[in-house]
Amino acid sequence: MHNSVELRVLEHDAHSNGERLITRKEAAVLIASGYYRESLGSPLGATHYRRSLDDGSCLHLVIEEHRRRLHHDAFDPHAGPFSLCMHVTHEARSEAASYGALAWSVVKLLAR
Repeated sequence: MHNSVELRVLEHDAHSNGERLITRKEAAVLIASGYYRESLGSPLGATHYRRSLDDGSCLHLVIEEHRRRLHHDAFDPHAGPFSLCMHVTHEARSEAASYGALAWSVVKLLAR
């Protein structure tokens, strides 16, 4: 069962992830529902929660100091290695590129 905030996010068009700004109260209700678990994500300074959905996608709640937002990810990174790979390559490309560049730099430094 989804609440009204989640339904607004899930009813997005094909060219959007349905991201919506939500209130503190709405975020607290989502977390208290028991469907959301702590997760990782971007930006790094934020707190992240995800709700896995039956179709392999997820709702991603991002709590920052001055705003809270909820969006729909087509691939749930917690669903398994394949889904994690799809999430990174389709929905977190810039983060993946940054981490890849960082890893390459560390390898080059260690190889010296």
